[in-house]
Amino acid sequence: MAAGNDPTVRLAREYDAPRDLVFEAWSKREHLEKWFGPDGFTTHVTVDFRPGGAFVLRLVGMGFDNTTRGSYREIVRPERIVWDSRFEDVPELEVVTTVTFEARGPKKTALTVTQEFAGWETLAAPKLDTMRPRWAGAPIGWGQTLDHLGAYVASR
Repeated sequence: MAAGNDPTVRLAREYDAPRDLVFEAWSKREHLEKWFGPDGFTTHVTVDFRPGGAFVLRLVGMGFDNTTRGSYREIVRPERIVWDSRFEDVPELEVVTTVTFEARGPKKTALTVTQEFAGWETLAAPKLDTMRPRWAGAPIGWGQTLDHLGAYVASR
Protein backbone atom coordinates (compact mmCIF):
# COMPACT_ATOMS: atom_id res chain seq x y z
CA MET A 1 0.00 0.00 0.00
CA ALA A 2 1.33 3.44 -0.84
CA ALA A 3 1.88 6.12 1.75
CA GLY A 4 -1.05 8.10 3.09
CA ASN A 5 -4.55 7.04 2.14
CA ASP A 6 -3.71 5.97 -1.40
CA PRO A 7 -4.83 2.34 -1.59
CA THR A 8 -2.38 0.93 -4.12
CA VAL A 9 -1.10 -2.63 -3.88
CA ARG A 10 2.02 -3.86 -5.69
CA LEU A 11 3.49 -7.36 -5.47
CA ALA A 12 6.14 -9.19 -7.46
CA ARG A 13 7.03 -12.85 -7.86
CA GLU A 14 9.44 -14.89 -9.93
CA TYR A 15 8.32 -18.29 -11.20
CA ASP A 16 10.29 -21.24 -12.54
CA ALA A 17 8.03 -21.43 -15.57
CA PRO A 18 8.09 -20.00 -19.10
CA ARG A 19 6.34 -16.68 -19.59
CA ASP A 20 3.81 -18.11 -22.08
CA LEU A 21 2.69 -20.69 -19.51
CA VAL A 22 2.34 -18.12 -16.71
CA PHE A 23 0.40 -15.78 -19.00
CA GLU A 24 -1.88 -18.61 -20.17
CA ALA A 25 -2.86 -19.36 -16.56
CA TRP A 26 -4.62 -15.95 -16.46
CA SER A 27 -6.54 -16.40 -19.71
CA LYS A 28 -9.13 -19.15 -19.17
CA ARG A 29 -11.74 -20.09 -16.60
CA GLU A 30 -10.44 -23.65 -16.32
CA HIS A 31 -7.05 -22.31 -15.22
CA LEU A 32 -8.21 -19.45 -13.01
CA GLU A 33 -10.63 -21.55 -10.98
CA LYS A 34 -7.76 -23.86 -10.00
CA TRP A 35 -5.46 -21.23 -8.52
CA PHE A 36 -6.97 -17.74 -8.27
CA GLY A 37 -7.94 -16.57 -4.79
CA PRO A 38 -6.54 -16.49 -1.29
CA ASP A 39 -6.25 -19.45 1.06
CA GLY A 40 -9.61 -20.91 2.06
CA PHE A 41 -11.54 -19.43 -0.87
CA THR A 42 -13.29 -21.00 -3.83
CA THR A 43 -13.26 -19.06 -7.08
CA HIS A 44 -16.04 -19.01 -9.67
CA VAL A 45 -15.27 -17.02 -12.80
CA THR A 46 -16.68 -16.24 -16.22
CA VAL A 47 -14.07 -14.91 -18.63
CA ASP A 48 -14.20 -13.35 -22.10
CA PHE A 49 -10.43 -12.90 -22.43
CA ARG A 50 -10.03 -10.21 -25.06
CA PRO A 51 -9.71 -6.41 -24.97
CA GLY A 52 -13.18 -5.13 -24.05
CA GLY A 53 -14.24 -8.59 -22.91
CA ALA A 54 -16.12 -8.90 -19.64
CA PHE A 55 -15.52 -11.11 -16.63
CA VAL A 56 -17.32 -11.97 -13.40
CA LEU A 57 -15.27 -13.13 -10.43
CA ARG A 58 -16.88 -14.56 -7.31
CA LEU A 59 -14.78 -15.43 -4.28
CA VAL A 60 -16.45 -17.51 -1.56
CA GLY A 61 -14.89 -18.53 1.72
CA MET A 62 -14.36 -17.79 5.40
CA GLY A 63 -17.81 -16.20 5.70
CA PHE A 64 -17.12 -13.94 2.73
CA ASP A 65 -19.03 -14.00 -0.55
CA ASN A 66 -18.02 -11.27 -2.95
CA THR A 67 -18.65 -10.76 -6.64
CA THR A 68 -16.61 -8.42 -8.82
CA ARG A 69 -17.47 -7.51 -12.40
CA GLY A 70 -15.17 -5.90 -14.89
CA SER A 71 -13.65 -5.80 -18.32
CA TYR A 72 -10.25 -6.21 -19.89
CA ARG A 73 -8.79 -2.86 -20.95
CA GLU A 74 -5.60 -4.18 -22.49
CA ILE A 75 -4.14 -7.58 -23.32
CA VAL A 76 -0.66 -7.73 -24.83
CA ARG A 77 0.20 -11.42 -25.10
CA PRO A 78 2.38 -12.51 -23.23
CA GLU A 79 3.51 -9.23 -21.65
CA ARG A 80 0.64 -7.44 -19.95
CA ILE A 81 -2.99 -7.63 -18.85
CA VAL A 82 -4.95 -4.62 -17.57
CA TRP A 83 -8.51 -4.82 -16.31
CA ASP A 84 -10.98 -2.69 -14.41
CA SER A 85 -13.50 -4.04 -11.96
CA ARG A 86 -16.11 -3.01 -9.42
CA PHE A 87 -17.41 -4.78 -6.34
CA GLU A 88 -21.15 -5.47 -6.56
CA ASP A 89 -21.73 -4.04 -3.09
CA VAL A 90 -19.65 -0.87 -3.69
CA PRO A 91 -20.01 -0.02 -7.38
CA GLU A 92 -18.70 3.54 -6.88
CA LEU A 93 -15.22 2.16 -6.34
CA GLU A 94 -13.22 1.20 -9.42
CA VAL A 95 -10.28 -1.14 -9.11
CA VAL A 96 -7.69 -1.17 -11.90
CA THR A 97 -5.34 -4.14 -11.94
CA THR A 98 -2.23 -4.45 -14.09
CA VAL A 99 -0.27 -7.68 -14.39
CA THR A 100 3.07 -7.68 -16.21
CA PHE A 101 5.06 -10.72 -17.30
CA GLU A 102 8.81 -10.47 -17.95
CA ALA A 103 10.79 -13.39 -19.37
CA ARG A 104 13.92 -14.14 -17.39
CA GLY A 105 15.50 -16.58 -19.76
CA PRO A 106 13.52 -19.38 -21.41
CA LYS A 107 12.20 -20.95 -18.19
CA LYS A 108 11.65 -18.14 -15.68
CA THR A 109 9.05 -15.39 -15.44
CA ALA A 110 9.01 -12.25 -13.32
CA LEU A 111 5.43 -11.18 -12.60
CA THR A 112 4.23 -7.91 -11.09
CA VAL A 113 0.67 -7.14 -9.98
CA THR A 114 -0.35 -3.54 -9.35
CA GLN A 115 -3.85 -2.81 -8.09
CA GLU A 116 -5.21 0.70 -7.69
CA PHE A 117 -8.46 1.58 -5.95
CA ALA A 118 -10.01 4.72 -7.51
CA GLY A 119 -12.96 6.69 -6.22
CA TRP A 120 -12.50 5.71 -2.59
CA GLU A 121 -12.20 9.33 -1.48
CA THR A 122 -15.82 9.99 -2.51
CA LEU A 123 -17.30 7.08 -0.55
CA ALA A 124 -19.60 7.86 2.38
CA ALA A 125 -18.44 6.60 5.79
CA PRO A 126 -20.35 3.27 5.87
CA LYS A 127 -19.07 2.17 2.46
CA LEU A 128 -15.59 3.48 3.15
CA ASP A 129 -15.54 1.43 6.36
CA THR A 130 -16.58 -1.63 4.29
CA MET A 131 -13.79 -1.09 1.76
CA ARG A 132 -10.83 -0.27 4.02
CA PRO A 133 -10.43 -3.89 5.22
CA ARG A 134 -10.54 -5.10 1.61
CA TRP A 135 -7.66 -3.00 0.40
CA ALA A 136 -5.82 -3.40 3.71
CA GLY A 137 -6.08 -7.18 3.22
CA ALA A 138 -5.31 -7.07 -0.49
CA PRO A 139 -1.53 -7.57 -0.10
CA ILE A 140 -2.12 -10.72 1.96
CA GLY A 141 -4.80 -12.05 -0.40
CA TRP A 142 -2.73 -11.28 -3.48
CA GLY A 143 0.34 -12.85 -1.88
CA GLN A 144 -1.54 -16.09 -1.26
CA THR A 145 -3.08 -15.96 -4.73
CA LEU A 146 0.31 -15.53 -6.38
CA ASP A 147 1.68 -18.41 -4.29
CA HIS A 148 -1.17 -20.56 -5.66
CA LEU A 149 -0.26 -19.47 -9.18
CA GLY A 150 3.33 -20.59 -8.57
CA ALA A 151 2.18 -24.03 -7.45
CA TYR A 152 -0.20 -24.26 -10.40
CA VAL A 153 2.37 -23.43 -13.10
CA ALA A 154 4.94 -25.71 -11.43
CA SER A 155 2.50 -28.60 -11.79
CA ARG A 156 1.98 -28.08 -15.54
